[in-house]
Amino acid sequence: MSVGASAYRFESELARLSPRQRRERGVFYTPWELAVAIVAQVDARLKTDFNLPLGLADSATYRSLGTNAPSIASYQDPDQPAIRILEPSAGSGVFLVALLRQMYQNLSEDHLRSNRSKALRKKTWQRFVEEDLPKRLHAIELLPESVPAARETIGQFFKSTGLSAAHSKFVSLCVGNALEPDVHARLGDSATVIVGNPPYSAASTNRGQWIRDLLRGTIEDQSVYRSYFEADGQPLNERKLWLHDDYVKFLRVSQWHLERSGFGVIGLVTNHGFLDNVTFRGLRSQLADQFDRIDLLDLNGNAKKRGTASRLSRDESVFDIGQGVAISILCQTGRSTEKIFRHGQLWGPREGKLESLSNTPWEQLTPELLTPAPPHYFLAPRQLDVSHEYDQGISITELIPQSTSTIVTARDSIVVDTDPEVLLTRIAEFRDRSISDDELRARYFPRPRSSKYPAGDTRGWKLSAARESLRSDPNWKSRIVPCAYRPFDRRWIYWSAEMIDWPRGKVMQAMQQPDALALIVRRQMPPDRPCNFFLAADALTVDGILRSDNRGNETLLPITIAGQENLNRALLPKHLASVNVREIFAYLYALFHSSEFRAHFAESLRIEYPRVFFPEDTSTFQKLSRLGEALLTVHLATSDPPDKNLAAPTRPIAAGHPKWSDGLVWIDRQTPLAEVDSETWLFHVGSHQVLRKWLKDRRGKELSAEDVANYLGVVSVVGKTQDLIQQIDATMKKLGGLHRALGISQVCGS
Repeated sequence: MSVGASAYRFESELARLSPRQRRERGVFYTPWELAVAIVAQVDARLKTDFNLPLGLADSATYRSLGTNAPSIASYQDPDQPAIRILEPSAGSGVFLVALLRQMYQNLSEDHLRSNRSKALRKKTWQRFVEEDLPKRLHAIELLPESVPAARETIGQFFKSTGLSAAHSKFVSLCVGNALEPDVHARLGDSATVIVGNPPYSAASTNRGQWIRDLLRGTIEDQSVYRSYFEADGQPLNERKLWLHDDYVKFLRVSQWHLERSGFGVIGLVTNHGFLDNVTFRGLRSQLADQFDRIDLLDLNGNAKKRGTASRLSRDESVFDIGQGVAISILCQTGRSTEKIFRHGQLWGPREGKLESLSNTPWEQLTPELLTPAPPHYFLAPRQLDVSHEYDQGISITELIPQSTSTIVTARDSIVVDTDPEVLLTRIAEFRDRSISDDELRARYFPRPRSSKYPAGDTRGWKLSAARESLRSDPNWKSRIVPCAYRPFDRRWIYWSAEMIDWPRGKVMQAMQQPDALALIVRRQMPPDRPCNFFLAADALTVDGILRSDNRGNETLLPITIAGQENLNRALLPKHLASVNVREIFAYLYALFHSSEFRAHFAESLRIEYPRVFFPEDTSTFQKLSRLGEALLTVHLATSDPPDKNLAAPTRPIAAGHPKWSDGLVWIDRQTPLAEVDSETWLFHVGSHQVLRKWLKDRRGKELSAEDVANYLGVVSVVGKTQDLIQQIDATMKKLGGLHRALGISQVCGS
């Protein structure tokens, strides 16, 4: 049987009537096939690993488990059922019905093996529902409006088994927040089985002290549980941790139940980011430590990830979301056993994934064995040989020790512009007392970020206060300075603390010096994209220069700060100890633009800061440094500017443009702007397709002759960059390839 339409009716109504509430609460209900697959695996683990023949329906108590019993907490009643099930985000009851279906199936199969009559089977089932179920199956749901749908769905299932819909009352369904302690206290003893589909809400509104403490392993000021902020007993020492997502908190609560009960199984479908995101290594280390067996099936479906040639080009999520998801089956036996970690993944259309879940044996879906190891404890396959090679290098943040994140203005459209006069006029409006706050809000902040504040305001920035600061600044006209905004796209920024949320302090201030030069890198690079997230800058640098989304900042590493070189010379090989810092920087720039370096170390570049390898001889260093210097000269526009005596187009860049066709870049259907080959048109720096991005950001604007000249200059920069990358690659090949040229010890198998 499957669930009826009532199971998905509430979600559909919420999506239609209150889409914002749906997004904020992360209400995306589980496909039936997915819930069945998770429940089946949890049931299989109970039968196999705990020797419970009836699985989820088994009536064993802690006492009756005998030699299979784990060491239980002192507060557990040994005569209570050992299998206590919790669904912490019940929704409209899809997982609850899957659980009930599995219990019914287990009991029915047991009766059939014993050759009992149909009447006796029904009587046993009814007694189980009425007497055992209230003590063993509990669910929590935050939204009271979804509870009637859950009751209806459960009632329909009971009717299909010969009972009445009224039997749904025997399922304990509690309205409350599973991320708060009160609801768990009401449920009594800790659960030993937790299944469900936690909300998909990265911007969590669940910020209570209890769950915040639990993430750090403390309850009532006692550090007695595992902390997601530690790995191997040491703090993570991260500037930013992505542990605020609701799914992380639900996973932590689930793990907490098993920490208290001493054994059990967790079966969840969640965001798949925790599998290999480096900032989740504390979470992964705690899972690897606690559980004897972990089975992970990555269902992918992340709209921000691109498949490779070996995968289907169309990869869909099993939910109506852009986030990829994974199934986690976590088993804690409470006994000392050999740990087993398995992994698999599915790609392609949603229908194909759900069909595989229904028809493919689990062992075939998760064929790869994992060995999570420090420091990252990845729960996804890794190329360990290449990783060991990469570890031979020097982290760029150790070689260039002082760094900062790039500038986050929080209001680029206000404080950044391609035209300094337009920017100055806009700032003048903010100073103008004849223009009210409401007028400015309507003009510049049409979509409020949060219902907590007036449009444009944030926790740390208030429009009225900022305007007063601008009015009291006698030097306000001198605050407009150049900035590096996007690849080869220099703009103007209003450089004032009153208008910029995160100006970044003295390290960024170094970028206003005449000899400023910095390398821009990322701590992590997106999967399934080329590792081309490198650039140089000689001006204030704004966040988004390599990737304009909210997934981490770029890191800026200046070569000098306050006249002092920013270089740890102790890490240089002896034959380079006295080399000028600019030559070192140029060498790094060539190295990071090497196609072989980017491809060979791609897996490592996607999870941590780039590492540096120095050649064993000065000649190799000089060859690459000269090429890096040539690349810097091109990227920092120190070459002669293009001819500005050009005719400007008479039309603005049209909607849906620019486009490339037949070797030409078009700004509308009738107007070509530049002659460009396809490889140059498709050239990327970071996530930005450079020639398209430059024009897209000026969509709707009529280009001036100077704009056209600047764009043709960008075309020239891209072309020269491609040529120099080819020269770097050719030089590396002549030197014997990456390993020989740079003295990298090749690990067997890489």
